Amino acid sequence: MSQNDDLFTYDEDDAVKYIQNVLPQELKEKYSHDDIVYITDVVYDYYEQKGLFDDRDDEEVEIDEDDIIAYARKCARKDGVKIDDEDMPFLVRGELDYEESLGVF
Repeated sequence: MSQNDDLFTYDEDDAVKYIQNVLPQELKEKYSHDDIVYITDVVYDYYEQKGLFDDRDDEEVEIDEDDIIAYARKCARKDGVKIDDEDMPFLVRGELDYEESLGVF
């Protein structure tokens, strides 16, 4: 993670609003605030698991979007969270776009 301090500017409610705003129209009403928070938490867990929060300021971080999506699908199934597999890329991409807007990675 190149800009570790930017994590502290992360706001969960802002993230949810951002993601809801960028979702395709047919998905905007389909997923609740809690569903979207679940996705943000899963993405964070993925980063922790991959060691992306380790203090490596001089290293470029590579984000594998497909791997994050697969991880999120697996977690949702395991946790019994009802998010359709075909919708997961939109939700994860929304979270990644929000992080990018903050300059997190």
